[in-house]
Amino acid sequence: MKPTFKLDAHPRRPRPLLSEPPAGYFDKLPTQIMARLPRADARPAVPGWLAWLTPALRTGLASVAVLGGFAASFFLSGPAPEAPVAVASLDAVPRTELVGYLLTSGARVENSDLAVLTAAHPNITKGFLHASEEELVQALDDQPSEDPTYL
Repeated sequence: MKPTFKLDAHPRRPRPLLSEPPAGYFDKLPTQIMARLPRADARPAVPGWLAWLTPALRTGLASVAVLGGFAASFFLSGPAPEAPVAVASLDAVPRTELVGYLLTSGARVENSDLAVLTAAHPNITKGFLHASEEELVQALDDQPSEDPTYL
């Protein structure tokens, strides 16, 4: 275990004496500092004809130049490449192929999605679902359900 540190137990080193400032240093200091500051009447060097414009106009001119350059580069870059147009509509695909794709592609199709589909088209299952009523009842009974509305 380390002993506790006590500052009083350590002797202080003798400090070297600081030299005195030159005579009149603090009297001359404010004038030296004020001489280094930029003057209010001094204007920054602006080349050529921009010197006649006010700072607000120069800022506006710079903004217009930058935005104009951006707009010009945007319009001169040419039209965006067009995306290929889908030739076949989804309505042209047979429903059996759609259901087969959804069941084999690994897409996340849930029972609620199929319930909405069968509610909209009640006879959709006649084309691909060939099961007896007993097999359907057995399959539905085997599925666990906590929501009593689906029972």
